[in-house]
Amino acid sequence: MSAKSPELSLIVISYEMARELPRTLYSLSPRYQQGIAAADYEVIVIDNGSRHPPRVEDFAHLGMNLRIHSFPNPTPSPVRAINHGLTLAAAPLVGVNIDGARMASPGLLDACRRAARTDPAAVVTTLSFQLGPGPQWLNMQHGYDAAWEDRLLDGIDWRNNGYRLFDISPFVENTSRGWFAPLSESNLLFMRRDLWQDLGGYDPAFESPGGGAANADLLVRALDHPGTHQVTVLGEGVFHQIHGGTHTNAASLDVYKNAAREYYRLRGRIRVVDAERSYFGPVSRAAAETYHRQIASSGAAPSEVATAVRVGPDAGERYLRLLKAVLLNETGLETEVALDALRGMKEVPAAFWTDTLYDVPGQLALALEEKRRARAVGLDTMTAKAGPPLGYTMIGRRRLDHLEWCVTTALGDGVAGDLMECGVWRGGACLLMKAVLDLSGGRDRNVWVADSFVGLPPPSQPEDQDLDLSREHYPSLAVSQHRVERAFADFGLLDARVRFVPGFFADTLAGCAVEQLAVLRLDGDLYSSTLQALEALYDRVSPGGFIIIDDYGGLGQCAQAVDAFRSARGITTPITMIDWTGAFWRKS
Repeated sequence: MSAKSPELSLIVISYEMARELPRTLYSLSPRYQQGIAAADYEVIVIDNGSRHPPRVEDFAHLGMNLRIHSFPNPTPSPVRAINHGLTLAAAPLVGVNIDGARMASPGLLDACRRAARTDPAAVVTTLSFQLGPGPQWLNMQHGYDAAWEDRLLDGIDWRNNGYRLFDISPFVENTSRGWFAPLSESNLLFMRRDLWQDLGGYDPAFESPGGGAANADLLVRALDHPGTHQVTVLGEGVFHQIHGGTHTNAASLDVYKNAAREYYRLRGRIRVVDAERSYFGPVSRAAAETYHRQIASSGAAPSEVATAVRVGPDAGERYLRLLKAVLLNETGLETEVALDALRGMKEVPAAFWTDTLYDVPGQLALALEEKRRARAVGLDTMTAKAGPPLGYTMIGRRRLDHLEWCVTTALGDGVAGDLMECGVWRGGACLLMKAVLDLSGGRDRNVWVADSFVGLPPPSQPEDQDLDLSREHYPSLAVSQHRVERAFADFGLLDARVRFVPGFFADTLAGCAVEQLAVLRLDGDLYSSTLQALEALYDRVSPGGFIIIDDYGGLGQCAQAVDAFRSARGITTPITMIDWTGAFWRKS
């Protein structure tokens, strides 16, 4: 313990978090937190019944003022453990992190401390994000797991730049309207200790596993308390790790229904306080980009996203923006939702052609919103109830934007060579590369389009783990060369500088006519396909060129191939995650 009395105490609740808690505590340590000294704060971990509770000595290297207590009477709800922690807090300002799996951004503690100074009765609220491509309960149904998340985190070097967490984390669903909407709860919340005492802490009547709606109830009671004022911290947040949690990672809606029933029984109704509130900044660039990306993909009104769009873009920028929207079919999502609604029907209702197809009815509004979010981050392949998207690519807006940046950077830096994608589906990424190339005015580079055009090969190596994406099982992945050529022609992009390489990678890439590459994009899914492409083409990538791996985060087979190749070649340039699955590095 430090001789100096801490200015703030933070209570963290932990249960069976041997993987997650070390990251959380690192993110709360003075090694990572900015603008606040170790003596200024204490962290109190209350373990709520883990079989192997964490030990203080395991975290001695972090140099933090840390106490760990095992709650003597653990229950499925963390509420009583939280209240026990409140009795141990020594500082005048006390915060609660209800879930020890929630990592912090680097300026969070100092921002909360300074926000609390603005008002003696401040209720300081923070915003929450989830690691991964979207809602974790949905991601888990399609393979998102701890290993996937570990690759995401390893790809952003978050320990040295914690604001990179915003790059791989959308808002949680209850804050999907962004920074300035009212909050239904705050997963890390600070108040003065006497206010905690006045409120009596969390209500122990909330006995549902995980606490049910106790967190939401606490916020409502705090904001209803006479004289209090909500201050929301901008530009910082907490980031939820997957850990099989009761609510965030719940696969069944029964969990939410039971929590809602308990809330109704105890309070009569669910409330969200939308009163006057203040905001405390500043907002980091990474956080701002996350906000813009989230709102732009949510279908908000143009006035809500005005700050996310540069004013007065020239014709080339407008063209590329529109091209991306068309490649993703963002302009035709209503039609896709309407067609999805037909699945399983034995006959098409007469009203479908006059009503549903061109004017999605209210009952499909939720499906439309879900599809819009999935399309923005490239989640269509994970949507079990829908077929493949009607666009020209599945990779989402962020990977398209990043691809544009790679091409323009390579051209601007004078990196020698052509542009190439291996595994093109309907050609969307190649179409964008050709459009950027044409806008640059350069006529001495080609775009190479490599694909079997008959679907993926069957798994051929043990590392593929019998992942069979072949035409027999996934006919929608088999797009003919003729159809891709037609897409190039439809967009006015087909000319002699578009070079097709048809056939399975094992048969074609080693002997193809490509001499130098400035950008190499791989989307082969399998271990075998990925490794074959790297072995055949990596040496042709010029110094300063980009290697982009589409499935590094999403498919362990692909990641294993990349890691094996890099290890065998002694490549130490860090891999950087683009989003939840895409990754890249630049050849040194």
